[in-house]
Amino acid sequence: MTRREHIAGLIVAASIPLFILPARISEGQWNDPVNLIGSELVIFLMSLTCWYCLVFIQHKDKLPLFAKLLFSLVCCCALSNVFYFTFNPIFKDFPFRTAQNPLLIKILMLSSRGILMSVILIPAAYYVKKEQEARLARLENEQLIMERMHFENRLLEQAVVERTKALQDTLVLLQSSQNELEHQSYIQSRLIASITHDIRGPFKFVVQVSEKVAHLAANTQAIELQSYTDELNKSLGNMLTFVDNLLEFTKLPLKQKISKSENVNLFGLVREKASLFHGTFAANKNALIIDVDEKISVKTNFNLLGIILHNLIDNANKHTIAGKIQITLTTTTDSFNLKISNSGKLIADNIIDWINTRQNWADPESIAHTNRVRGIGLVLVKEIAMLLEIGLSMRSESSDTHVLLSFPKDEV
Repeated sequence: MTRREHIAGLIVAASIPLFILPARISEGQWNDPVNLIGSELVIFLMSLTCWYCLVFIQHKDKLPLFAKLLFSLVCCCALSNVFYFTFNPIFKDFPFRTAQNPLLIKILMLSSRGILMSVILIPAAYYVKKEQEARLARLENEQLIMERMHFENRLLEQAVVERTKALQDTLVLLQSSQNELEHQSYIQSRLIASITHDIRGPFKFVVQVSEKVAHLAANTQAIELQSYTDELNKSLGNMLTFVDNLLEFTKLPLKQKISKSENVNLFGLVREKASLFHGTFAANKNALIIDVDEKISVKTNFNLLGIILHNLIDNANKHTIAGKIQITLTTTTDSFNLKISNSGKLIADNIIDWINTRQNWADPESIAHTNRVRGIGLVLVKEIAMLLEIGLSMRSESSDTHVLLSFPKDEV
């Protein structure tokens, strides 16, 4: 039984004796105030007892409505008789004529009083129970709503966390992509400057040959003129091929070019790139020695590896005067090692340290000023070697410089 039902019972039980009090006073019962107060108290206790019994009956959910009504009427009639016969000898709470009637008439009169009480108590008890049920239903609905809101809040928090994480991952990817694009843009922009530098030597040689051709033509030395004309034509053809390769390389980002791997014969590629510098070798009075097994091939990108070899052979020739340039291939348990060696000018220590680290970002200008080379040939070599996953190392000692390219055997 709830607190609200106790309060309602006290109110209803107190209202019944107060309701009949004016009628009892009009009948002259105020002449015996002790009996009046005592009987009023008895009626209050009787009404309160009837209230608790009716509430108890109303809480029996298994009983049908008509059964609850019948039991409630019987309960009120019975309690009216019990309280009268218990307290009437002390406090007379009913019309005085009741005492002179036979027992059956007394019981019927007392039962009628119980019925009148039930007319007030039964609707009140029914209303209180229904109001209590409605209140509990509202509380349950509010609790369900709160639980649903809590569940939805948790889902929302989880969704926010997942979206935030996805956004953070996206931002990281975007930052990485931006850094990669900036790096590639930097390499591509500097490559244009490198083209001018790399073809300067062959052009210088072509100019020298053209001057010689003009001199021989003026002196009508036909046989020697034919030789220089052939050399000029060959140099121009090699230069055109070289420029075409460089321009082709600039068309796409570096990452796209490594997707096309193929078996590359090292001897054939070395010989092709070395032939581009035939004239400049002769101009610098350098000897080229190629010691590479013609049967060995590696799986890599033909054009990008060609750019590496082109820059390394060009640098070796530029730093060697009347010396020897040697390209050799050796094997170990895990790799094939292609070494480009040259005698002559040594390479600065900071360039060697940079080449031998895994850092792929460098300042080409500082390198250029250190070794008196314009352009970013070594930057391209290092960058492309890392993209192709080719081992790259350099050492410069005594009067020799050695650059080593290592190809894993599992890529062969």
